Amino acid sequence: MNLFEKELRAMFGSNEMLKDFKCCGNSFIAKLDEDLRVKLRFVTGGVSGHYIGIELKLINRTEGEVDGQIIKFSDVTGLRNIGYDKIEPYIWDYNGKIEWYTPVTAQEKLKIAEAISDYISMYQSEGLTVVPLELQN
Repeated sequence: MNLFEKELRAMFGSNEMLKDFKCCGNSFIAKLDEDLRVKLRFVTGGVSGHYIGIELKLINRTEGEVDGQIIKFSDVTGLRNIGYDKIEPYIWDYNGKIEWYTPVTAQEKLKIAEAISDYISMYQSEGLTVVPLELQN
């Protein structure tokens, strides 16, 4: 399991709102209800190998994409001070090694997951409740 899958499973694998999830590469897909699917994947901001956020897509299984959004890590965590510069936190894939270039705490990962789950919850069926997320170690 690569870092992408590990992070996606930790952030969303225990979310009871997302059922029958599958991870592959840098993507996570799950059922929201009978017709809606949620697809999450790490995305770059135009620089190859620098993954700056998670793109979410809500997909109706028969009619296609319903909505999409990119949640940048820095929108939730803020910028990082590196020397005299401020940079966005990101995951980088360098020479086949995937890791956080700028450290992100477990608490910040939880906030990222909650921001995404809050957005997704707007599409869940009436009567379902969102279960608070817990990051797994």
